[in-house]
Amino acid sequence: MTTVALITLAVEDWYETVDFYHELLGLPLIHNDEQKSRARLQAGPDLVLEILSGGWGSEGPKGPKQNPVSLCLKVEDVARAAHELEACGACFLSEPDGGLVALMDPEGNRVYLYDTEELPIVPDGWEM
Repeated sequence: MTTVALITLAVEDWYETVDFYHELLGLPLIHNDEQKSRARLQAGPDLVLEILSGGWGSEGPKGPKQNPVSLCLKVEDVARAAHELEACGACFLSEPDGGLVALMDPEGNRVYLYDTEELPIVPDGWEM
């Protein structure tokens, strides 16, 4: 059986993006090499999110043509998580609806939070 073990996200502002995923979203930092601008965060039991420099950021949300990957993170309670993240300054692209909410990381990448038992269906074109 083949499984996804590592997702790499190339970013323009490495420090801000690592802080977003580690400090704001709470993904545990398992490796940090500031000299090489490379960090690894635990994104699931067998999944690592690697953030490295060399990408490009956007002030607005990137669509599928600018970044064909979106991240979906499971949380215990979407409404509560959205409220807490909003208080910390997170940029939301939608209101919590049906157990799903969309927000934007500092690079303009879409991140979805969900709390349903089933994996969410990401909206076509990532529009919400």
